[in-house]
Amino acid sequence: MSALASFLPSTPGALPYFFLLTSAASIYNAAQNYFILWQTKEIYSAKAHEVSPLAARIFAMWTLVSAVIRGTAAYNITNPTVYTLAISTYAIALWHFGSELLIFRSVKVNRASAGPLIVASVGLAWTLTQQEHYTR
Repeated sequence: MSALASFLPSTPGALPYFFLLTSAASIYNAAQNYFILWQTKEIYSAKAHEVSPLAARIFAMWTLVSAVIRGTAAYNITNPTVYTLAISTYAIALWHFGSELLIFRSVKVNRASAGPLIVASVGLAWTLTQQEHYTR
C-alpha cells in the first residue's frame, strides 16, 4: 500500500483526490472519443446524427487538456494559477454540457449525460468554495 501512496497527492483533503479521479475519467473519455463513437452519441442523444468522428476527436483533445490540468492541480493544488486553471475546466465543462442541454438541445438527461453534468457542477462548486483554503 505504501508504494501506491507515494503516487497519490500529498496535500490533505479530498479535493486533490477529486482532481485526480476526474483527470483519470477524462483520460478514459478522451480515449473513448477516439475509438467508441456510440458512447459520445449517447451523451448527445437528442442530435446523435450530428456527432461525427471528427467532432468526437476534437472533443477528445479538449477533454485530454482538461485531464492534464486536473492532474496537475491534484499535485499542485496550492498553486493559485494551477488552481484557477482547474476551476476553468469545470466551468467550461458545465457551460458546454449545460448549453448543449438548454440552448442547443443536443443533450438529453440520461445515464450518459448525467455524469458529466454532475461532475462539472460539483467540481465547479467545490473548487470555488475551497479556493481560499487551498491557495492562501
